[in-house]
Amino acid sequence: MAPLIRSKNRACMPDRPTIRPQYNTIKRTSFFNNYDQWRSKKTLSEIAAMNDITDRCRRNWLAQRREQGSPVYRKQRQRSNKLGRKSRVSDKQCQMLVSPSRNPVRDQLYKAQIEYHQLKVKPRQLINQLKQATKEGRRYKMAYVQKEISAKNKRDRVKYSETYKDKTIDDFWSWIMFTDEFYIDPATIGAAYILQEAGTRTDSENIQERPQIEGNKVHVAG
Repeated sequence: MAPLIRSKNRACMPDRPTIRPQYNTIKRTSFFNNYDQWRSKKTLSEIAAMNDITDRCRRNWLAQRREQGSPVYRKQRQRSNKLGRKSRVSDKQCQMLVSPSRNPVRDQLYKAQIEYHQLKVKPRQLINQLKQATKEGRRYKMAYVQKEISAKNKRDRVKYSETYKDKTIDDFWSWIMFTDEFYIDPATIGAAYILQEAGTRTDSENIQERPQIEGNKVHVAG
């Protein structure tokens, strides 16, 4: 017989942990139930294998059962994921705050909404509760839509369509010019915010009509 070489005698991990864990009451109760049901049809080793316990553990449990009786089945209570005291704002109130039909002051600050609905919380706690009870509910920047265009803008659009209606895409890309251009309207720099859930910015209830342009307009091009 050829001698064993190092490559054929490598150590490998065992199939199960070498140190048996401490079994809980649930597993012990499950073993006793299987023992009472199958002890007349299966061997004790087969019943122990059904519950993944060793023969030594099986003998100890049966001996303790004969001396002390069956243990009480104790199920671990469900633990809460939220630590600390209960919030003063319920989930229903948070759903009400992000609802367009039930909260007419969604476009106001948190402090104003708290006073309007008479909530006994601070703005910081309300922000945290809205994030947990709704779909990332908070004050988002409002989406605007302009329903009517000015007379000058309408004339420019009609003139542009009549001029280039017979042009193709190759005609537009004959020349390429690079330029920097921006418009500034001080009246529309500060965008308004509204309380809503994430992903609802384009809903009809969350879209506001764009106000008339006012103030000084600055046009810079280069």
